[in-house]
Amino acid sequence: MRDRQIKEHTIIALLQNEAGTLNRLVSLFRRRGFSLASLNAGDCEQPGYSRCTMVVTADDRELRQILQQLEKLIDVVEVEDLPRVRSIQRELALIRVDVASGQRSEVLEIVGVLGGKVVHLTQRSITVEFTDEPHKIEQLIHMLEPYGIGEIVRTGLVAMKADPPSAAN
Repeated sequence: MRDRQIKEHTIIALLQNEAGTLNRLVSLFRRRGFSLASLNAGDCEQPGYSRCTMVVTADDRELRQILQQLEKLIDVVEVEDLPRVRSIQRELALIRVDVASGQRSEVLEIVGVLGGKVVHLTQRSITVEFTDEPHKIEQLIHMLEPYGIGEIVRTGLVAMKADPPSAAN
């Protein structure tokens, strides 16, 4: 018996904008017992359609099954497992740090070095907007934890295919 290698997969799909589409998609995961770690959907360049990014935790067999089941849904036009190396992946996080006034400059320095943006500032807190790959968001959160995180809100992953590198002529 071989070991199951369970890992995160990013799936992108082109969906028709129809009432109940997302409900049918989520119901498929619930009925089949698939692990859906993240779901993000929004309008795209094609009127009447949405792009959806899903992060699933599965082994290869489960992944094949997920892709086959998604392709069977009437509102799904295209579906693809998107390897990280062939994609651009981003997530947005809003992080409120409840920081003492004496530590404010340290928090601002960390946020600035990592490329975050301060979007709200009060006497008791700093709210940061940070858009990057999920592991870099985790890095920022880890660095801000000692200062006192009050709240974190994350959008979930969005992803698209990266253009292949152009060949030199």
